[in-house]
Amino acid sequence: MGKVYCIGKFEFDSYAEYQEALDDIEKIRYMSKKMDINEPGVAQRLYTLIREGKIVFKSVIGDDYLLYLSDLVAEDYRSMSRNSFGRRMTKRLQQVSPSQVIGALCMAGAVVCFLIFLGSEYRDQQKAKELEQLKSEQEISAASGWLSSKLLDVLKKPEMEEELVVAETKTVENEVHAAEFTEPEGPKILSKYQKLYEKNSDFAGWITIPGTEIDYPVMQAVSESSEFYLDHDFDGKSDINGSIFLDSRNDLEKPNDNMVVYGHNMKSGMMFGGLKEYLDKNYWQEHKSITFDTIYEEAEYEIIAVCLSKVEEDDSSFKYYDFIDAGNKKAFKRYVENIKALNIMDEDIEVSYGDKLLTLSTCNNYTKDGRLFIVAKKCEKK
Repeated sequence: MGKVYCIGKFEFDSYAEYQEALDDIEKIRYMSKKMDINEPGVAQRLYTLIREGKIVFKSVIGDDYLLYLSDLVAEDYRSMSRNSFGRRMTKRLQQVSPSQVIGALCMAGAVVCFLIFLGSEYRDQQKAKELEQLKSEQEISAASGWLSSKLLDVLKKPEMEEELVVAETKTVENEVHAAEFTEPEGPKILSKYQKLYEKNSDFAGWITIPGTEIDYPVMQAVSESSEFYLDHDFDGKSDINGSIFLDSRNDLEKPNDNMVVYGHNMKSGMMFGGLKEYLDKNYWQEHKSITFDTIYEEAEYEIIAVCLSKVEEDDSSFKYYDFIDAGNKKAFKRYVENIKALNIMDEDIEVSYGDKLLTLSTCNNYTKDGRLFIVAKKCEKK
């Protein structure tokens, strides 16, 4: 292998190439002594002289120096462009009339509002996709539960009855013995909601109003953080839309006289934003039915009142959201009288002591701290 000559990072195969590199270094040193390359325009002049062949380099060191000059020239150009743009903008702004400035600001504001709107639309679309995914999971669970029940029916055919009787006979004694030590079980979660409950144990059920956009999971608020789902979604992530949620005082295992459900009145129409449509009597008459399943029971409700109220600070004032259990006929009658006074529909309220109620509550700006709420009565199972 021949001798290799090095200058810094550069390697040369022959002494002649090595000598040409040394000559180029001398030229660069000479130019650096005669002129300050950092002064405006100097790098540009040197770059031009080299490109035109008036200064000649013969080695890779010269080529590397030319690349260095090109970077300086590019940076000088960007700097001059920024300064020139700033001067032009300053000059133009000095020539602009106040009305033009206001117009420009209005246009900028409109653009910002539009971008905010697009962001809101994107967020709502993402929320809708997440809810659609939850609904799909619920429907898959429901289908799975139906298939399981059908499979059990098939397994319980006549030819297997004798074997089942024998097996049951052998286990009766053990079962009786075990029962003495087993606590009573609570209601069983419906199979179609089992997977959603496993994902989040705050999941309380599902609410749907046929013919409307209201079709959401319902979360169970707890007393320790009763407002958590005002700004959190099903997965517990922060979300301006929040979730539909059940009052923390309601008990799913031992249903109360009145289940109170809350949701935001979103301008996009999401959550309980669609409830304001019930201020129109025709709309109310066409959308009276509500499906509200808890994780333990499927149920249908019929809307009997559409009311306007507000958050009351006076302890003596009627607070519709505090009616959870009637306790007695007198208290129930007093509640119904207050509902009749707040009902905006000129229809009789057909409800009796012992009926199970559902209240949907959301904000309404008809007055300060205004509320729109809908009262529905549980239908008897057919």
